[in-house]
Amino acid sequence: MLHKLIHKQSSQVLRPLPLYLELRSRIYYFRYRLPANIALLVNQNEIRFSLHTDSLNEAYSRLHSFLPLIQSIKRYSFQKNFAAVEQSQVTTLIKQLLDSRFQQALDDAILPLQTAVEAKSDSSGSFFSNIHNQMIEYKKSKGLSDKMCEAYLRYKNLFLLISGDRPVSQLTTRHFKDYLLRVGDLPKKNIKPYSAMSWEDIVSLGVVPDRDKVAAKTAKEHLKWLQGLYVFMNFQLDMKLDNPTRAIKIKPKAVRYGSFEDHEVNRVLQNAKGEDWQYWLPRLAFYTGARRGELVNLQKTNIKFHPDLGRYYIQITNDDNKSLKTDNALRLVPISHKITALGFIEFVNRIDGNQAFIFGDPKLVTKKITDWFNHILLKNADVRVVDDLGQKRVFHSTRHTFITKAIQQNVQPQFVQEIVGHDKTQGLGITARYTHRFSLKELCKVIDLIEY
Repeated sequence: MLHKLIHKQSSQVLRPLPLYLELRSRIYYFRYRLPANIALLVNQNEIRFSLHTDSLNEAYSRLHSFLPLIQSIKRYSFQKNFAAVEQSQVTTLIKQLLDSRFQQALDDAILPLQTAVEAKSDSSGSFFSNIHNQMIEYKKSKGLSDKMCEAYLRYKNLFLLISGDRPVSQLTTRHFKDYLLRVGDLPKKNIKPYSAMSWEDIVSLGVVPDRDKVAAKTAKEHLKWLQGLYVFMNFQLDMKLDNPTRAIKIKPKAVRYGSFEDHEVNRVLQNAKGEDWQYWLPRLAFYTGARRGELVNLQKTNIKFHPDLGRYYIQITNDDNKSLKTDNALRLVPISHKITALGFIEFVNRIDGNQAFIFGDPKLVTKKITDWFNHILLKNADVRVVDDLGQKRVFHSTRHTFITKAIQQNVQPQFVQEIVGHDKTQGLGITARYTHRFSLKELCKVIDLIEY
């Protein structure tokens, strides 16, 4: 398997060759093992031929012209029996793969995917891959870092894989929009199972779960890279092309969090058990509407008793370098009778030291509660992450659920805003200057209305 590894001069490490490439005597070869059923049909196990280059980048660029044909062949890989017409189509595809080495694809292409196979004989060298190689060399001469160089090459290879190689004069705004939309739907490459997959396999995936998708900024980074390519062409190569990327605006997708129905809340709480933080954090969240960060940072001293009301409450403060979202987050939140009846106060009293965090190290608990609630608890409770309206339900949705439930009880919005730490000035105009904090007694009435 030594031919599957190459030596990277810059860092002196070994890394695997891309799929379908093979290194023999310092020359790169194309190699594709045919699916078993197709190998029997054409009496050939694999297709292998030289790419006539010792440059990995050039070999990778040439490889992309064959990928659409390979994808077309793969469509037949699970078919047990072939009709006469299908046999003819498969053998034609195999012949095209053998005969189209760096030549223009045959005019009588069978499948739409074959339109991505582009001519490589353009004498002006104005194909996307060629222009990009020139840009890389230019930027290297200007001090481009190795890290950015690798990023640009990764972007280029992904673009060729998704959009194919073609003269830059033929690229339109639609080409780039389609590419950027596809990039936004790709999964993160640093998580399983995608970390073990080739880019070819990743691009061919169907629907990727939202939690696995790349960050929203990824498409913006690719757009910035494409815009830089046109700057290079027009100012360094003097090509005077219209810039189709100028018309593209990427708007970040607003994350819409949904709320839970009563029966879903009950199933979640029934399954919320195990360690102390697993039991108490979901219950506190549903009955207080507090933010995750506010709950995991609770200390014993933040749980207080009001002697006149005979009620326990939570004092949310920014003491001990706690980080609160806004000044309105400084507040008092009554503790529901349902929470005290479950033994929360007894649990708190068992903790040593008033300054001790109730649930342990806040940084550690923050990560644990997020992963556990979003990916394990909801699954165990048979509660869908995305509701019928396409809204996402995560730990933060407990806050949405509390607010929705309180509003449904015809509670004054200002009372709800006080409890959850929202700004109460909206819509009040100058009257807001005279609006002060509500008493704990008034807030208790709201908390006591919350029933699931």
